Amino acid sequence: MEEFFLPSGTLCTIKLDGFKCSDGGYAVVGTNHGGKGSTVFRKINLSSYPSCGDFVGDASIVNDGDVAVIIEYAGRPDRINSDPRWFNYDVYEVFIKGSIRQIFRQNLRAIV
Repeated sequence: MEEFFLPSGTLCTIKLDGFKCSDGGYAVVGTNHGGKGSTVFRKINLSSYPSCGDFVGDASIVNDGDVAVIIEYAGRPDRINSDPRWFNYDVYEVFIKGSIRQIFRQNLRAIV
């Protein structure tokens, strides 16, 4: 069984296939406009998500299976229930492809 919380230093793979939107229908990554992979951004605005313009800053294209390392837990969007069963909306700051980006928990799978 996979852990809900991912501590700093955890190696993870990116999972995108079937995980570009949340169960509630909210975007969790950006599109790559017809190309492979998805766009992740430097910051996810936790005070306004879900709304338009929540993904801000520099962007990187990531692919299913890319490896990232957890830097730290960034938090959960203010508008998302604090109940632990909503853990997939937790946002983590990760180091991926030479850059720091933020990504939702549902798009991270710990490498064990």
